Order: sequence, then structure tokens, then C-alpha cells
Amino acid sequence: MKALTKKWVAVAGAACIVMGSTQIVQAADTALKALAVQIKLFAGDTEVKLDKDAVTINGSLYVPVRAMGEALGQEVAWDSKNKKVTLREYPYVAGKYTWTNPPSLGLGLKEGGFSGLAHMPGDPDNVFYTLADRGPNGQITIDKTVNRTFPVQDYVPRFYKIKLEGSSVNILETTKLLLPEGTKGVVSGSRFTTGLSNIASDEKSYDNAGKTLLPLDPDGLDLEGIAYSPTDDTFWMSDEYRPSLIQLKRDGTIISRYVPVGDKTKLANAQIPVIESIPAVYSKRIVNRGFEGVTISPDGKFLYASIQSPMAVPDKATGEASRNLRILKMDLATKKLVGEYVYVAEDAKSFVNVSQKDVVISDLQALSDDVLLVDERDKNEGAAAQIKRVYRIDLAKATNILNNAAVSGNVEGTSDWKALNVTTAPKELVVDLTTLDYPFEKFEGLTVLNKNTLVIANDNDFGVGEYDANGVLKITDKQTQVWVIKVKEMW
Repeated sequence: MKALTKKWVAVAGAACIVMGSTQIVQAADTALKALAVQIKLFAGDTEVKLDKDAVTINGSLYVPVRAMGEALGQEVAWDSKNKKVTLREYPYVAGKYTWTNPPSLGLGLKEGGFSGLAHMPGDPDNVFYTLADRGPNGQITIDKTVNRTFPVQDYVPRFYKIKLEGSSVNILETTKLLLPEGTKGVVSGSRFTTGLSNIASDEKSYDNAGKTLLPLDPDGLDLEGIAYSPTDDTFWMSDEYRPSLIQLKRDGTIISRYVPVGDKTKLANAQIPVIESIPAVYSKRIVNRGFEGVTISPDGKFLYASIQSPMAVPDKATGEASRNLRILKMDLATKKLVGEYVYVAEDAKSFVNVSQKDVVISDLQALSDDVLLVDERDKNEGAAAQIKRVYRIDLAKATNILNNAAVSGNVEGTSDWKALNVTTAPKELVVDLTTLDYPFEKFEGLTVLNKNTLVIANDNDFGVGEYDANGVLKITDKQTQVWVIKVKEMW
């Protein structure tokens, strides 16, 4: 047969709609069975599997609407109350939820900034875990120097258990991160950690006026991603500073911090146990472009972490011009790295007003061992946004470059992968959020509910805006939202 058309689906849908009560449906079903015909239907070159046989009535062919809708990449919904069949083309937004009344942090600032997202096995479909980063921070120019300000200096990095209800994001639990029992932070003076920079080579932390330098905190964290380990009931979070990976208990107590080789000595007086297990080259990450995404395979065996941007290898200029990012794989049974792979971001030259250094990875989501979703985005927002995409990748089809010295030093600067005998992670587009009028810059949280459902979240930067001419911080009205998006089958 020829390829199927939407017209056929409409006819089949109409046939279903006229069936009213249960008795009518049963009678019609009996009659239709007598009219069933054994045919094969194709959508292009792919045979459509029907749950019921097609039928002919008065010379017209009728086929099951659900099978036809799925073959055309559409969701078929049956409204039994109104006796209505609805076909919706993927992808589409199934729900939007807003954090409408976040708690105050002082200075007109409120909690916010969902930098990651995770759904725990066994939880209801409207319950998730998310986290915020290092806290409200801005940039002010003092004597022609741009300084990073921390208006709320006692802010404690935290994560949330949230519930989507009606059109709102409701906070069920807020958990602040704690240093190990019996310890006190060198800056906080308590078991709480801070969001302040770790070492002198980091971006320096200033007070709200941008003039007073704040102390360095070897336990300070800029958290960007969250994942749950079902094998030992712990969370893992990605940190942008070092970069590092943090393992912690449900109550927020940090168990350990995994950093690049050579970084432990830089973190003198740290209260968190520091383990050097990440390749030393990762300490060459561009400032504020450390680990962003983290995810754990559904069976709990492997953790994956992504660097936000190409690194300064051999130098910052090379990194900012590069499209090549790295993804690490850790065996959670041994806490040893077993893989490193190259992910090639979109070419900024193919877009309008997009800088290559601003094309980044913001989150990961494991669908199975080695098959991941990648959140790739640019720095633009609203109508100016060019890249707000989710890609599916299969690392089993990519080259593992871990411990390959000949490749490791050339990742950021190369475009000739064939010469290096390297296969980069193959990409398959799942959804382009710009087609759904996604308004936010920082699409930073990504998780899945099932094979057809993505859930995403944005970081609103705590509503921090610009400083005016008098050095007063402006507060924006940017919202924190969670969207539920229906897509074609992802596995």
C-alpha cells in the first residue's frame, strides 16, 4: 500500500467517536468483526502493527485510530466523558508549573534557581528532586574591574523535594547541605557549607557592594546537577567549582568529594573527605564552567558527568573556540572512572548571534547503560534563543578515550577525529524547545517519567539582575518553572 495519510486517521477517529454507550460499542464491535479484513498497512516503509484488524464498510476502509496516530507520530487520547478522540502531534507541552511564592532570602531576593532535576523510582509522577546552585550572585564593575558579588553571604547550598500540583511548584522538603558529623566549616563556623569560591585561582567572591573580598571556603560548592543512586540510597551532585562530584546522604550530610588529581592539596582545611579520582586535565576547566550535568543509569551501576564547556586545553582561547566537550563515566561499585567520551556541540556559526563559548551542556539523563539524553543550550532567551535542545546519544558507539594521553591533550583543539581514530558520541534530536516557545535562557534541569515524557526546569538566577549606577542591585521578575513535555518514544 501507499504511505498512510492523516485523512485515514480522521475517518477512523470519526468512526470511534459515534460509538456512545457500552452496549452500542459492544454491538458495533461484534458487527465490525464480521467485516474485518486481513491487510498490511505501512507508514512509509514501516509496517504498522494493528491491535485490531481493519474493516471495510460500504466500500470504505477503516483502521484503528490509535495505531494510525502512533504511526504518524501523534498521541491519541480518548475522552470517555465527552466521547471525543484527540490527536496531538509530538512534541507538545502537557503542563507548566511555576514556583509562585518562594521564601525570602533578604534584600528583596527569594529562593529559586532549579539547576538540575531528578525523578526517584517509585515516586508519584508529579514528585521530583531538584537543587539550587551557590546562591544569589551578581556582577558589579568597580574601578573598571568586574567583581562577582554574593549579596546573601550566609546562603547554604540546598536541594528540594517538589510536587507539581495545579499550575504550581510546591516545595515538600528543603534540605541544606551539611559537612560530616563532628566538623565545622572554616568559613561558616557550623556544619553548614557555603557557596563561596574554594581557592585563589577561582573567580573571587565579594560582598554585595563589590568592594569587600570574602574568605575562601575549601568546602564551598556551586551545585549544578542531581542524581539518585538506588543501590545505596544516596544522592550525587555535580559541582562547577573544582570541578567535583559530591556524594551525600538523604539528610544532606556530605560523604565525600571527588576532585581532579592534584586538587586535594589546594583544599587545605576542607572538612569534606576529598578523593582525587578525576583526570588532572579537568582542573583546566574554564572558571565557572566545571561539571554541570550528572546522571546515574537506571540499574544504579554507572554515573555520568559532563563538563559544561570545552576546557582551557591547552589554553582558554582554544577552549572558548572549541565545540568539543567531555563526558565521564564512573563505576559506582568501585568509585573508579571507566570511561571518557567526546560530545560535539552545535556549530555556533550555523546560528544567528550565538557565540561558540556559550553553547554548553546543562544536564544529562541516563535512559540505560550508555544511552543518555543531553541538554544542550545557548545563552540567549526568548525569541533570540537558537539552541535549546535535547539530544539522545549512545556512548557504546563512541570511542572511550580515558587514559589515552595522545587524545586527551588534543580534545578541545581538534576537528579531525578520523586522524585521531576517535568516534564522537552520535547525536539524535529528541526535542527543540525553541519550537515550543520556551522563554528562558537557562534550561538546566532534565529528567524523564516514561518513554514519551520529559520534564525540564530552569534556573532563574534567584531573580538577580544588574546593578544600577548607584550600586543598587535590581531584582528581576524571572520565574522558576517546571515543564512537562510529551515527545516521541525515546527508547
